[in-house]
Amino acid sequence: MVVCVYPKKFFKEPKEVQQVVIKAAQDLYKRIAFYEKQNVDFQRIFNDEKVKYDKHGEFYTFKFRGNNLQVRVLYTYFIADEEPTILVADFFVKKKNNKEYIKQFESLKNACPFDMKQKSKTVYSC
Repeated sequence: MVVCVYPKKFFKEPKEVQQVVIKAAQDLYKRIAFYEKQNVDFQRIFNDEKVKYDKHGEFYTFKFRGNNLQVRVLYTYFIADEEPTILVADFFVKKKNNKEYIKQFESLKNACPFDMKQKSKTVYSC
């Protein structure tokens, strides 16, 4: 499994935030792998807000809490070079009832995940 991050702001964030985003992607992959073991393709996962909370074009929102931080991760999942890949298109550290991330995520709904993948950096691989 590979985690790629598109937004350059990721590398300007404190290590704690970076680690939480990577941990979110790892947990997300565990959930997706659970479905795949049951022969359920990612595109066929419905009614599981733990995996797909919101849809923004080709991307989905994943909610995660770790290290006393709540993050919202905008991601997509695909197989690239026979390797399961989670592309983090954007993320947002949520504070209180702030919903600013929705507008931020919606702005990427027309983006092409494969173009973003070419411009992203791999931050985790196993």
